[in-house]
Amino acid sequence: MHSFDRDNRRGLAENDANRDNAMTQEERNQRDETEETASVRRTDIEPYTALRWLGTLFKAAAVFLIVAIIGEFMAGLRFEGTRALPILLGELARTAVLAVVMWGAGDLVRLLITVGNDVRAQRVLLARLVYRTPPRRTEPGGEEERAGTDGGVVQRRDEAA
Repeated sequence: MHSFDRDNRRGLAENDANRDNAMTQEERNQRDETEETASVRRTDIEPYTALRWLGTLFKAAAVFLIVAIIGEFMAGLRFEGTRALPILLGELARTAVLAVVMWGAGDLVRLLITVGNDVRAQRVLLARLVYRTPPRRTEPGGEEERAGTDGGVVQRRDEAA
């Protein structure tokens, strides 16, 4: 599955490169003007494979705990009878709470994956917007303003020195 995704991404990139090579500069400019800036390609966001597996592991552990506590409850009732019921109910409650916490941890990991994808998409979109934004001039014949790397503070070149 992962090699398919990698091959698919490579094929998409090759198709984009071939299409760009076949276009003239005027066609590329026209395509850039009509292209939507707010779209994020599937190749821009890499999957969080390890986190996805961790979420699956948490959920599998929760299911295992539920199956184990059901087995323990049935075995306890069969071998000890109803006199083991208070102990078994305490174990059942404690293990059920742990299983719910494990299931919730799996859901939180999936949520972290979604948040990470959103952050990456926003960074890609912001980089595209910055690339397409022309530099501003402060006055006719004046120095250009550029966004600095010092926390987004905009400085004029003659003030930066």
